[in-house]
Amino acid sequence: MNTSPMPLPPSLLYATAGGRSPRQNVVVLSDGGDAERTVSFAATLADARGGELILVNAAVRSSGTPLNLAGNVLNERQAAARRTLRTTVDSAFDVRTRAAARVGRNYLTIARTASEEFSAGVVVVDESESMTSTAFGRSVSTRVGGHVDCDVISVGGNHLSTDVTSILVPVAGGPHSGLAVDMARYLAEKHGAWLELLHVVSSSADERAHTDAEQYIAAANERLGDFSAVDEWILEADDATDAIVEQSQYYDVTVLGAPQKNRLREFVFGSTTADVRSSAYSTVVSVERPDGRDSLLGPWL
Repeated sequence: MNTSPMPLPPSLLYATAGGRSPRQNVVVLSDGGDAERTVSFAATLADARGGELILVNAAVRSSGTPLNLAGNVLNERQAAARRTLRTTVDSAFDVRTRAAARVGRNYLTIARTASEEFSAGVVVVDESESMTSTAFGRSVSTRVGGHVDCDVISVGGNHLSTDVTSILVPVAGGPHSGLAVDMARYLAEKHGAWLELLHVVSSSADERAHTDAEQYIAAANERLGDFSAVDEWILEADDATDAIVEQSQYYDVTVLGAPQKNRLREFVFGSTTADVRSSAYSTVVSVERPDGRDSLLGPWL
């Protein structure tokens, strides 16, 4: 859930899906990434959307490393990617997989190059603890999202299990909320989980805010279509981030949209998404659709 002085109207959540063809699902992992959890979530996405699942094992080559070492590094990383796919993506997933490895000066460059090379419709990145200390404190997904022309899904949080029995979906007026609802449904249908749609309003909210809250919940519910394993809840709280974090302990996964603030404001003031990712008790999946920033849904994949 992302709050702003001027949230988008709830009616935008009702927009119907477009007709873009499925494109490749690219996972970019680096040293220290939680491969099993991230790849499992990416496989669920590929199973639902269609398209090949491509695991790119990123090898960051520090300055001064001889170029002739790149070949050996690539072979080792590609072999590791194959092993990860074999142990994570089993017959329960109806997806084609491919293992690759790329060497670059930094993770961002590798992710951008892989996105272009494989015509990615979505790039899935890991937000493990080892990956979150990036330039100016910005998350990996935030940095990647500014440099690729496709959706970005990040998988992080403190809950390392791949079990998914319950999913919390905070919804509000952010431009990525529709995609967050879609991603939650993919996970719920694949794992037989139930969803909880949550909208947090201020304890001092007026009648208009409560009306909007009801509309957001109704719009998200309609977006789920015939999916019926869903509950809904409007929660009054003094702080939306604290409320979401507190509730996350009762769910395996929390799915929410990426920050809608500009990069400078996010650096100075922080964001709900980043705070939830670092503090939640569950796995946190955040979603971002760069070409749909000024509407909740935009063209469908």
